[in-house]
Amino acid sequence: LDKLHDICKKTYKEQGVWFLNCFWEQFAEKEAEIIWQYVDTNSTLDLENHEEGCGLDEMKAHVFLEKFDETLTVREMRAKLRSTGAIGETERPKTVPLTHYLLYKYNADWHTLVDESRQGDNKEEMAKAEAMLEQVQAAFQESEARASDARNALNAAVSAENSAKEREAEAVASENQAVQRENEAKASEAQAVQQETEAKDSEAAAVQRENEAVAQEQEAVQRETDAKASEAKAKEREASAKASHAQAQEKENVAKKDAAAAVERENEAKAAQSELEEALAALHAEEKAYNDKKMELEKKSTEGGVVSMNKAKNELAQHLAEDPLPLRRAKITAEAAVKRAEKASKASADARQSAEASAAASSKARQEAEDDATAASQARQVAESDAAAASSARSAAAKAREAASDARAQATKDREAATAARQAAEQARAAATSAREAAAAARESATQSRQAAEQARQASEEAKAAADKALDDAADKLKEAEAYLQEVKSKPGVANGQLWWIDRELYEQKKYLPVSRGGIAK
Repeated sequence: LDKLHDICKKTYKEQGVWFLNCFWEQFAEKEAEIIWQYVDTNSTLDLENHEEGCGLDEMKAHVFLEKFDETLTVREMRAKLRSTGAIGETERPKTVPLTHYLLYKYNADWHTLVDESRQGDNKEEMAKAEAMLEQVQAAFQESEARASDARNALNAAVSAENSAKEREAEAVASENQAVQRENEAKASEAQAVQQETEAKDSEAAAVQRENEAVAQEQEAVQRETDAKASEAKAKEREASAKASHAQAQEKENVAKKDAAAAVERENEAKAAQSELEEALAALHAEEKAYNDKKMELEKKSTEGGVVSMNKAKNELAQHLAEDPLPLRRAKITAEAAVKRAEKASKASADARQSAEASAAASSKARQEAEDDATAASQARQVAESDAAAASSARSAAAKAREAASDARAQATKDREAATAARQAAEQARAAATSAREAAAAARESATQSRQAAEQARQASEEAKAAADKALDDAADKLKEAEAYLQEVKSKPGVANGQLWWIDRELYEQKKYLPVSRGGIAK
């Protein structure tokens, strides 16, 4: 049991190789690849010791079992091993060595496992093969490290060279831009000098215009004063004309009222005359009707039959018996009244004509006064317009003077700004010149950096070539190890499991080779 404990203390690889050697001919040859996977999984799960570990704690052991779809627990596995004597009844192991799982997995006899004679009798040859394997692994690791360093260095050198080229191109562009800016600054400086000269001329012209505007404003003030005096006189004349117009208007209104009253009286007289004439006409009609009836009855009394003539004579007698005096009296009275009404109408018409003549005279006087007032108003309006125009001219002159003053002030500011701009342009030109000189220095520095980066890239390419040479040496060692392994396999008494394992590890080393040179994909 102590020998089994010693086996369990070996590394995962050593435990797997021991198990393969022991049971190779029975079943292990067919199980070699899966045992390889068991070893690799244990090394991966053992985060503390990795390949140098020999057993997993129970939690990691359960993870291991789950990865290979095992449904048993660690306790169940240990119970089975206790029943075979592989674990003592009082033994409480803290870890699960790979050997325990292999014994349980393949139901192998642990007594057979501890038989050291099954490990082969060619230990010297196997030790040499292991040494050659280690040399191959070391050679590939060294070549991989050198290749990685060379790749990193080359990538870094290429990147640095590209960056240096970019910086150099940027520096050249910056230098060109700086030269352009310097030229532009010189042109701006010349332009600023020209603008300053023009601004000074504009300022002098603005001062002249301001003086002229002040003189024009004074003239406009005098014209405004004269126009306002004329306006005041025109207002006085307008007020007098309006007063005369008001008086004439009042007289016209009185005359029109008198004329209206006369027309009304004339109309009343005509109405009375018309009524009397209608009454007289009625009396005439009544008289005519009386006479017509008389004549009709007189005619009937002389014509026709006796009865009709007698009847007509009776009616005529009755008609003639009526008193005609009231009718004649009324007729005379009416005719006298009509004559009086005609006289009254004529008097009213005369009075109306006199009133209308007076109204017409008043209207003419009012019209003349109105015309005078209108003329006075027009004169006043003209005076007001002249005064307003003079005020506007004075205001415009004041504004023109203010504008001229503002223009002069602005021209002064423009001249000052042009002077400041010229000074700033001089400074900008000086700064641009300094920037162009700095850009030229930066371009020179970038060119030196690019040259240094090219040298570093060349050195990295040489290092890569050396790494490729180291890979070729490792490939040669791999071929030599494979050839020796075939030689050992041809001899009796070999440890088949160990030989298979070395061959498998040599196969893994081919992942460091490119496929074009006999390598395999990683």
